[in-house]
Amino acid sequence: MSAIGGFLPLEIAPTLAEDSWHTGAAALASGRACWHVILRTGRPRRVRLPFYVCDAVLQPLVAAGIPFEFYAITEAFLPALDHDPAEGDLVLVVNYFGVLTGAVESSVEEFGSRVAVDDTQAFFRRGRNDVWSFNSARKFFGVPDGGFLYGPAEHVCELPPSDSADCDHLLSRWAGDDPRAWEQFKQHEARIGIEPRVMSIVSRRLLGAVDMDRARRRRQANFQELHRRLRAHNAIALPLDTVGSDGPMCYPFLPTLDVDRRALTRLGILVPTLWPEISCRREPGFDWERQIARRLLPLPIDHRYGLAEMERVAEALLQVLP
Repeated sequence: MSAIGGFLPLEIAPTLAEDSWHTGAAALASGRACWHVILRTGRPRRVRLPFYVCDAVLQPLVAAGIPFEFYAITEAFLPALDHDPAEGDLVLVVNYFGVLTGAVESSVEEFGSRVAVDDTQAFFRRGRNDVWSFNSARKFFGVPDGGFLYGPAEHVCELPPSDSADCDHLLSRWAGDDPRAWEQFKQHEARIGIEPRVMSIVSRRLLGAVDMDRARRRRQANFQELHRRLRAHNAIALPLDTVGSDGPMCYPFLPTLDVDRRALTRLGILVPTLWPEISCRREPGFDWERQIARRLLPLPIDHRYGLAEMERVAEALLQVLP
C-alpha cells in the first residue's frame, strides 16, 4: 500500500488500458527480455537468425544454452534461407528499419510458429497471439525501458518488475545538457539486462501520455520527405516508394561509398552505426552484411522533427557524400 502525503511525483498522465497501442501484448522491460521469454517458453532445438543483427539478440541465446546459426540476407534485406525451417527450429526474421512489414507477414503466413519476428525497429506493427513477435519502446520514445511481446506466452504478468526505470539520461537531455545525457544514456544501456521482467510503471505512464497515431504519422511524413530528397542518391535495394503508414524507425540510406559520420556530426546530424560489433565476429563470409554494417546510414526521422529538420538532414548528407 502506498503512503499518503510526502513530496509530489512527476506530473505524468495516467495510462488507460484502452488507449494502449499494444493492448493485446505483454508489456515487458525490453526487446531482449521479450526474446528471452520466447526462448525459455518455446525451447527451440536450434535458432537461425540473420548475421546482420545486434549482439543483444545473441545474449539470451547464450544464457538459455540454445544452439544458433547465422543466415545471410539478400540485398533487399530478406532472409536468404537455403531450406525451410526444420522441426524444432525457430527462425528469427527482422523487420529492418520498420519498412519490411509486408515481407515479414508473408514469412509468418508461410512458416507460422516456426518464425519469431524482431519488430524492435517497427514499434507500430501489431503482432498476433499465435506467433511470436516483440518490439522495443526505447527505440521510438523517451522512456527508460519497455517492449511488447506477442505470442503464446503465459504467466508473464507474474514476472518481477523492471530494474531499469531510472530516467537520469532523459531528464538531462530535457534540461539541455546533451554531453551529460549521452554519458548517462550509455551507462543506462549497459545496465539493461536480459532477464525477463515486466515494464516499469514509469514507462507505462510515459507511453500513456504519447499521441501514438500522431507520432506514427510524423515519422511517415519525415520518411517520405527524406526519400523525396535523397532517393536519387540512395543505392539501397528496398522498395522505399511503397512503404505505407508503418511509422518506420529511420530512413535507411546506403551510399555507394563510405561516408564519414564525423563530418555529419560536425554539421549537427547524429547518425549511429547498426551495428559496429558485426565487424568483430569471426564467422567466415557474410561480406554483404559486414559492408552494410559499416556503410548504411540510419537517418533520424522521429516525431520530434518536421519537414524543416528533414531538409537540414538531407542538405547535410549531400554535403558529405563522396
